[in-house]
Amino acid sequence: MSSFKAVFFDLDHTLWDYETNSYETLKELFDGYNLSSMADVTFEQFIKKFTKVNDKLWDNYNRGLIDRQVIKKKRFEKILKAFGIHKPEMSLSMSEEYIKNCPYKTNLMPYAHETLAYLHKKYPLYLLTNGFNDVQNIKIKNSNIDHYFSGMVTSETSGHRKPSSEIYNYTLSLAKAKAESTIMIGDNLSADIIGAKKANLSTVYYNPRALKHKAETDYEVSCLSELSSIL
Repeated sequence: MSSFKAVFFDLDHTLWDYETNSYETLKELFDGYNLSSMADVTFEQFIKKFTKVNDKLWDNYNRGLIDRQVIKKKRFEKILKAFGIHKPEMSLSMSEEYIKNCPYKTNLMPYAHETLAYLHKKYPLYLLTNGFNDVQNIKIKNSNIDHYFSGMVTSETSGHRKPSSEIYNYTLSLAKAKAESTIMIGDNLSADIIGAKKANLSTVYYNPRALKHKAETDYEVSCLSELSSIL
């Protein structure tokens, strides 16, 4: 029998399939703006560049180096410039469409629904995300997982970003839970695992790609279905 009293989940890449949902949205943008005729670029090159630029911007955001508006303004500007397209208005338009459309995609990670249905009966579940309130709410409602959770804390609501201990302490207070009886599940070693460990939570590293690492984690799973053997 598990000794845990509360379970915290990351959202993007852990429950909500960011890569698939983003891929579908980017394909619609690539085709809609007819980028292949505007520059010598394939969709594969476009998505590879998006991933590199997006990951860098989000890393800077998570480290507190930039704010939300920089991601919104610079993401597609940097991508288009890499292919010789210098159209600021177009890049902003693409950014707005991406932000507007992507959250409505409903692809989830394998066994997300089954796992949440199982855990929901046993524990209060909370989402803990560096994403933005409006965007994350759309994601969980449209993918029909909002009803599993007792609450969601974002970097906006708490005023702090993972991996800071403050956002974990904020969520513990909201959940009326103690760190020693709470477990955090997420895919990001820095934000979810190291951050939670600093706040004295137990951790499950969700690692579907079997990435090698040296981080200290209490548990590691490659599929969400494995959580039933832990919790």
